[in-house]
Amino acid sequence: MATYKNELYQEIQAWAQNAIFNSPTWSINQLDYSEKSISVVEMILSEMAEQSLMLSEEQIIMATQEYGCYLLLTAYKLYGGEFFWNSEYEQPMLIIGEPQACIVLVTWHKVKGRLIGDKADNIAYFIEQFAKDALNPEPGKNVIYN
Repeated sequence: MATYKNELYQEIQAWAQNAIFNSPTWSINQLDYSEKSISVVEMILSEMAEQSLMLSEEQIIMATQEYGCYLLLTAYKLYGGEFFWNSEYEQPMLIIGEPQACIVLVTWHKVKGRLIGDKADNIAYFIEQFAKDALNPEPGKNVIYN
């Protein structure tokens, strides 16, 4: 099981690095896995959303996975937790607070929504809400942020 978790971490890390590599030039130095960088991801996705009609389905999937993993890895570096594969959503997730609580972050759906132009899927706000529970997980609380 430890090997599997290590492989999942490495895969998430590789996707996150691809997000940085494929980001606009203006943003590369700002994508440093900090809390501030989450707003940079929001700006990048906003820019991409303006051109989403020109993006192929494959480009949307790649960007969703890359920036989704960037957000997962950033949350991990900021708040800790453990990565698992979510079979229901078919994507990685971060779980914080176990065994007293279960605060789950699943990012791909939210990133894709923002990428295709849904302003309600604001990434900075989404992660901010997750962070409130991640920083102070109440015993017995079970919540999924997706």
